[in-house]
Amino acid sequence: MNKSIKTKKQVSKTLIKLLNYKPLDLITIKELTEKANVSRTAFYNNFHTLEDVLKYIYQNAHKQVFKDKYSHLSYVYSDEHIKDMIHFFDKNSKLLLVLIKWNLIEFIAKYNTEIVLSYTQHYKNKFIREHAFYFISYYHGSLFNICTYWVASGKQESSDTLFKMIKEFEKIKFVYNQKG
Repeated sequence: MNKSIKTKKQVSKTLIKLLNYKPLDLITIKELTEKANVSRTAFYNNFHTLEDVLKYIYQNAHKQVFKDKYSHLSYVYSDEHIKDMIHFFDKNSKLLLVLIKWNLIEFIAKYNTEIVLSYTQHYKNKFIREHAFYFISYYHGSLFNICTYWVASGKQESSDTLFKMIKEFEKIKFVYNQKG
């Protein structure tokens, strides 16, 4: 494994451990590098801030589940997208709970939006490209919020039950729109 990747992984792992008992704004880079057993120079060769470490952690987690699926607009409307979102939150629930605990979920929401936003500029639909942030907020943000609530409330429902609930919400919306 190359040295930079090893440093990034060690710093990331250590930051998550520190966040279990301490808010981000009370963690210093000195403390992080000492506990991660990496030099400050190594840290600054890979990151500028602690927020950069969070972004790195999130982007890697996101990439593992979603890969480049957002490059296809049809994915956003698919059951696969819903299932992937639930899987992502389930798989990363420990990290997300720590971020929720310290009110850092907005960082993750921001990083998530940045990732998805980069794909929307390649969609053929001009209206979506022109209003990409709103599009993401409408189609992706609701799933993000539902899954955040699911994790924050202790994942009381199974993944399958959560999926079925989301599909039921879609049906209700469709039926309501047909009647309206």
